[in-house]
Amino acid sequence: MKLAKPFLLSTLISAATFQSCSTTDEISIEPFDSVAKGREIVSANNDFAFSLFKEINKTETEDNFLISPVSASLALGMVYNGANGETQEAFSNVFNYGNTTLEETNLVNQNIIDNLSYTSTGAVFEIANSIWVNNSFPVNNSFLQANKTYYYAEVQNKDFSDPKTLETINHWVSNKTHEKIPEILKEISPNAVLYAINAIYFKSDWKYRFKPEDTKLLPFKLDNGSIKQVEMMTMEQDLKYFSNDMFSSVELPYNNDKYMMTLLLPHADKVANDIVAILNNKNWMAWQNNYTEQAVKITMPKFTFSYKKQFNDALTNLGLGIAFSDNADFSGISDVATKISFVLQKTFIDVNEKGTEAAAVTAVEIINTSMGGPIQFLLDRPFVFTITEKETGSLCFMGKVGAPEYKELD
Repeated sequence: MKLAKPFLLSTLISAATFQSCSTTDEISIEPFDSVAKGREIVSANNDFAFSLFKEINKTETEDNFLISPVSASLALGMVYNGANGETQEAFSNVFNYGNTTLEETNLVNQNIIDNLSYTSTGAVFEIANSIWVNNSFPVNNSFLQANKTYYYAEVQNKDFSDPKTLETINHWVSNKTHEKIPEILKEISPNAVLYAINAIYFKSDWKYRFKPEDTKLLPFKLDNGSIKQVEMMTMEQDLKYFSNDMFSSVELPYNNDKYMMTLLLPHADKVANDIVAILNNKNWMAWQNNYTEQAVKITMPKFTFSYKKQFNDALTNLGLGIAFSDNADFSGISDVATKISFVLQKTFIDVNEKGTEAAAVTAVEIINTSMGGPIQFLLDRPFVFTITEKETGSLCFMGKVGAPEYKELD
């Protein structure tokens, strides 16, 4: 079902672009257009989203896959607060932030979190961030404070060698995704010193529901030409529709129009990858202006699946390779040299007659760039020594020092 790829991307992009709902009922939301560089950074985030999706699509062999660009950008945004020098510059370039300062980026991301998770409708959009620190790792308080302030991150100091820590992290993930993603880590690396984790949960009914009695088994043509019988939902409704020489598209609104799912169907002489090839923020924004309300009979498959992907290669290809290398500069996190070990994301989606439920978790693992510095070897008690000849291995001298003293020779 490779046809679903661009449609699934647009689901998550819509979440980032058409902001809204749930978690923080009491919060006073500042109008997003009043936030300095708000639209500029959202545009940059969307450029990153399309670029990341294209990189994943290049090598992906799964028929169905789903990424959450906003989850990835928020998890990496937390880590960005600890980057300096060339590593900070690489983050800025990959996220297309240009001359935007770190504080401006943090303020915009804070407002994105506030707007996305603001409760005003029946939809639910929950965002949670957390930082997990090995209790023997000296982390800078300024790094933690920035992420507490702007990302509302929970900070937990744990013994990473204790098996209960893995259980605690995965329990947090399961709880924040309403058990749709029960775990993010299989194990904690012996070299791990810090995890930055973002979790997102979305659930909403359609504005116009599909009637279950209209759902029927219908043929679905796969990219390889074979036919698969799948459950197809159908309804007739006035919906926003757009068509160009590449695809036709419909916007399916959720309750109260705060969210929407955008479906992009390639024309008969095209394939989904043709759409992926032209996905960028400039095109995306231009397309938005061309949807018009029309009577549409829409027939689409029900589907649900989970997906897991490590983003290391994709992010490296986009220009963030330094952050994964021993040359990484995360001195804002700690005076101890560290680098990113992996960026791992898991997603879940369920689309049916009633609506959509989706979840995503992104985990960034930070490890030491070395094994923790030189071994301490203090000769403060009697010791033995030898002098050998390298080529033959002959023991030329062997001795013991039990009470060392030194006298200048005449």
